[in-house]
Amino acid sequence: MIAEMNKILIRLKIREKLLKPCLCILLTGSLLACDDYRRAGVEESIYVNQSSLSMFVGGQVQLTASPAGNASYSWTSEDPAVATVSNGLVEAIGEGVTNIVAGNGIAETKVPVTVNLRIPLTGIQLSTNTLEMSPDEYTTVLITHIPDNANDIPATTSWTSGNTGVAVVDAGGKITAIAEGVTSIVYRIGDMVQTVVVDVATSRPFKGPHTLLSAAPCVIPAADFDLGGEGNAFHDNDSGNAIGNDNYRKSGGDTQGFPVEIEGDGTNIGYSGAGEWLLYTVEVEDAGEYVAEVSLSAAGSGGKFHLEVDGTDVTGSVDVPNNGSWSDWRWLETASPITLTLSAGRHQITFYIENSGYNFRALRFTKK
Repeated sequence: MIAEMNKILIRLKIREKLLKPCLCILLTGSLLACDDYRRAGVEESIYVNQSSLSMFVGGQVQLTASPAGNASYSWTSEDPAVATVSNGLVEAIGEGVTNIVAGNGIAETKVPVTVNLRIPLTGIQLSTNTLEMSPDEYTTVLITHIPDNANDIPATTSWTSGNTGVAVVDAGGKITAIAEGVTSIVYRIGDMVQTVVVDVATSRPFKGPHTLLSAAPCVIPAADFDLGGEGNAFHDNDSGNAIGNDNYRKSGGDTQGFPVEIEGDGTNIGYSGAGEWLLYTVEVEDAGEYVAEVSLSAAGSGGKFHLEVDGTDVTGSVDVPNNGSWSDWRWLETASPITLTLSAGRHQITFYIENSGYNFRALRFTKK
């Protein structure tokens, strides 16, 4: 038993002798590694509060460097003719490009500086100041700076609509028409303002404007019903054309008036049917009462029509007498003159065919 214990003690002493050199080697290696780490250190860097500068001649910008605890920063300019620096305060001297250098004897950082002459914005111009649009139509208004090389431009801009129920506008100047009416779209930049008057309508005068005033009667040919197409400027019972000729309307820029049968070179409208109608937009300059007359010719009996102002029947049914011809034109005489009371401004007058049997040549409005 004693002999076995002696053997164990001998083994432990041998292991102790072997472990001590290994531990010493490990400790020595660790200390050397720490020393290498200390010697390598961390590369010192300087941080400036601006990575680059764009300045106008005469302008100043204060730069600061960090770490803030290092009070030994030096500031220099690579081209003092462009910009100078003192204790980090940069002053723009002349046009050009240079670098401002911040250093501490160990590291340095460069801040690129671009200097330009100040060219202030003195005005703006829009691509248009008036727009005529149809509902759901849209267009973008472009902005021109004056002078076009201005570089001192206010950062604050805005587009606003005076009536978003008529038209709206986005930040890029895209105007979208919503519903009939007139509104102003306003663009602001700094203290400068420009306005676009937007007129939204489903129909517009053909070969107009048709102006009603006291100086002289206004005659509107029947064939000059509004632009705008079926349901807006006219209603025709069928999409075909019994004459097959719409050159008069096409020559005036209308691509939607084909269903209306226009005879001759805009002479009159024929082949009409009950329930059809034609719309005429007028501008009333002198408010008051106007006598409305209709030029017709009827080769049959039973013809009837009425006139509407802004969608309201203002005449009731008017009979069209048979004068035995489709082209013996006369201003229809009624028992009492057809009188319309019109306020100043825009109005829509509709010629409504209650019963056909006549050709329609013109409307005439005379101030009483």
